[in-house]
Amino acid sequence: MIKPYPIGRQDFKAIIEDGYAYVDKTERMYEMIKNRTFVFLSRPRRFGKSLLINTLQQYFEGNKELFKDLKISRLEKDWIKYPVFRFDMSGCKDMDVDGMYSYIGNTLWWYEKKYDIQTEEKNNGVRFQNLIQTAVKNTGRKAVILIDEYDSPLLAHLHDGKLADVKPVLQELYQQVKVNEQYEQFVFITGISRFSQVSIFSTLNNLVNISMDPRFDDICGISSDELLENFKDGISQLAERYDCTFDEMYQKLKNKYDGYHFSYDSKDIFNPLSVLSSLDFKDLKNFWFETATSSYVIDHLKKYNAQILDFESVELFESDFYVSQEDSRSVYPLLFQAGYLTIKDYDRESEVYTLSYPNNEVRVSMLEVLMPSWVGCSSKDGKLYMQKFYFALKAGRIDDAFELLKEFFLQIPNVLNNKNEKHFQTVIYVLFRWLGFYTQSEVNTSKGRLDCILFAPKQIFIIEFKVDESAEKALAQINEKGYADPYHTDGRPIIKIGVNFSSEERTIEGWKVEEELKVKN
Repeated sequence: MIKPYPIGRQDFKAIIEDGYAYVDKTERMYEMIKNRTFVFLSRPRRFGKSLLINTLQQYFEGNKELFKDLKISRLEKDWIKYPVFRFDMSGCKDMDVDGMYSYIGNTLWWYEKKYDIQTEEKNNGVRFQNLIQTAVKNTGRKAVILIDEYDSPLLAHLHDGKLADVKPVLQELYQQVKVNEQYEQFVFITGISRFSQVSIFSTLNNLVNISMDPRFDDICGISSDELLENFKDGISQLAERYDCTFDEMYQKLKNKYDGYHFSYDSKDIFNPLSVLSSLDFKDLKNFWFETATSSYVIDHLKKYNAQILDFESVELFESDFYVSQEDSRSVYPLLFQAGYLTIKDYDRESEVYTLSYPNNEVRVSMLEVLMPSWVGCSSKDGKLYMQKFYFALKAGRIDDAFELLKEFFLQIPNVLNNKNEKHFQTVIYVLFRWLGFYTQSEVNTSKGRLDCILFAPKQIFIIEFKVDESAEKALAQINEKGYADPYHTDGRPIIKIGVNFSSEERTIEGWKVEEELKVKN
């Protein structure tokens, strides 16, 4: 019998007691606890950070029975009960400064009531310090401090000019973590992004960031081994629904939801929300992107005029990952932290990381979100055009397909049309990728750079673009530089297309098609 999937559930106690499926992370958690005292972990939204915090809370409160069937039960012998203070800062992300202050104050009031503290003090920092020291004195045990989504209020006001007002409210609370270090057994802080330690955490220089530590890559999320170990029956049911084999469905899940890497030596990590939702609903939808896309990400992309083609391959040094968001001059660190880009390669000699989309869910969804800013129409209208284009292409009616593209370009407002090859290339790339085709742009070859290659299920399309020249010249370049040669052994027919754009007409002026039907020996 398949256990219910804990989609959106963050209460560890309820998950265990109500019989939900649970991927056992307690061994990794125990390793973290025993080797670290002050810990920071960055992970994207809906990746299990809150569940991890809740699990830590139950552990430090000594609730041994909840862990009796888990890996930690073989490791922990003492099960000491500590005073635990937990703050969920996502609860005040949409509040003004006064609302935030009251929200934090109400959390402190709840703990003050628990420890029978009577106070007239209004300053939240002073109240928190008094609370920590009183709890330690009354229990004889050091305190455990858990702060979930510490940066949620900061990100909410990253681009609205209110960040300077918000930071002191949080700083008043956070700085007590350092001030009361001698009274603390364990401190765990989660979030998405990095903000300046100087401004937010004050002198909290002993906070160890394990976000890119290979030992803790899978402390949140689901690894391939964990998926196969815990959810074979669910994968089998989904395979039956899609009329495919188990192995074929597993590969579909990997392509759609896998591919996250949080360090230079990371194993593949599945997005937990997406893969569990897929198994539960027996569907392959974009579950994470529909629930986790935040306005601050879109605002960030607009602020830095992000180039879609660049997302396929971004190079960063490790120091770039740690630049605070208020000081950042690039969109890429936040996109990595938020889960829209992930590590795909690492060169040890140059110490350069290569980033790209983690999987097809994020790639296709990002293109859909960004489409209006690039092509000047709604995603709905764009999808109608591209559905017609797809069916024409699938049927081999290439002329009809490019007539549709010609019409589509005419819909793009003049203000968005840069009238250069890069613009036309980008729009084509967005549309092809959005259809789900594997597409590469500006592909390096031994004799030059190929503008676009499209891998369709039954054909390979090699496309070269010109602006205000001729389609014949574009097609001739494909042949002269042998752009098709590396793909002759693929087995699929190769369709070579030269395309010329008119800057005056702002659309496709003409195209020439040449097909290679036979594989060369």
